[in-house]
Amino acid sequence: MTLFGLGRQKPHHYFEMAKVAWENRDQLPFAWRILTNGVCDGCALGTSGLSDWTIQGTHLCMVRLELMRLNTAPPLTPSRLTDVSSLGSCSSADLRALGRIPEPMLRRRGEAGFLFASWDEALDRIAEELRTIDPLRAAFYLTSRGITNEA
Repeated sequence: MTLFGLGRQKPHHYFEMAKVAWENRDQLPFAWRILTNGVCDGCALGTSGLSDWTIQGTHLCMVRLELMRLNTAPPLTPSRLTDVSSLGSCSSADLRALGRIPEPMLRRRGEAGFLFASWDEALDRIAEELRTIDPLRAAFYLTSRGITNEA
C-alpha cells in the first residue's frame, strides 16, 4: 500500500480531495450539483456528471476537482477592479481568490479600472467591434474553460 496512491497508475488522492472539499465548504451543495450534473471542464474526456463515456467507471479526476473553486467562487468585490494598478503584483492564485466577475465589466480607454456595464452595453460593444472585422478573417474557438488538451 502506498501513501495517497503514490506510485500507482490511478492513484487515490484522498488528501487532495479533502482539500478541495474544504476549499468549497461554503458552496458544497452547488459543488455537488456541478459534479453530478455537469461536465468535466478540466480534460477532454466525455463526461456527464460522474459518468464517463470514454473509460469505464466514475469520472472524478483531480484536474476537475482542482478547478471546482473557479465554478463555486463567490462574486468579487467590484471596488477591487476600479483601479487595476494594485493587481499587477498579484499571482494567478491571488487573482483567482478575488472571486468571479458577477456581471459584465468594461474598461474604457484611459480609465484606471473596470466599471459595471449592462449586458446590452457589453454585447453591443462586442457586436460593434465584430462589424469592423472582415468576415473571412474572423474565427472563434470556444470551450467551457481554457484550451483543451487537443490544442
